[in-house]
Amino acid sequence: MKKAFTLIELLIVITVIAILAGILVPSFRSYQNEAWHVKAEGDISSLQLAVESFFRQNDNRFPDGLGELITVSPRYIPNLPKDPYRTNGVNYGYEIVTKKPGSETFYVLYSNGTNHVRDWKWDEKEGSVILSDKSDDVVFTNAMIGSLAEAK
Repeated sequence: MKKAFTLIELLIVITVIAILAGILVPSFRSYQNEAWHVKAEGDISSLQLAVESFFRQNDNRFPDGLGELITVSPRYIPNLPKDPYRTNGVNYGYEIVTKKPGSETFYVLYSNGTNHVRDWKWDEKEGSVILSDKSDDVVFTNAMIGSLAEAK
């Protein structure tokens, strides 16, 4: 007499495996999002140091774009890091902004996060970055950072 698994036993095993996979896959996704966020913070922090060094060594002038950090001599960073949230290999965002009426210059380095939507705006009157309440953006700047709740 041959001993083998019945069809019912195989279906039960497959069902248990499917249930376990359904439980584990979402938790792995949250770990991936957390890792992307930490990588974005680290990359933008490195870019911020490079921008600040460029500013000090170039007569208090910010670079026109992040590409300038790798094209000038000396190079401030070896290459531009890619935003982990952008699967098409896009670099991080960089903008030079001003505060009115004094026209003081600031910069903003950012990643748009998992939703790929820019959830911040520049308040030129106050000279600050205003994050929306539901923002998942990673933003580093030499200006103040506030939220829409504080601005109201």
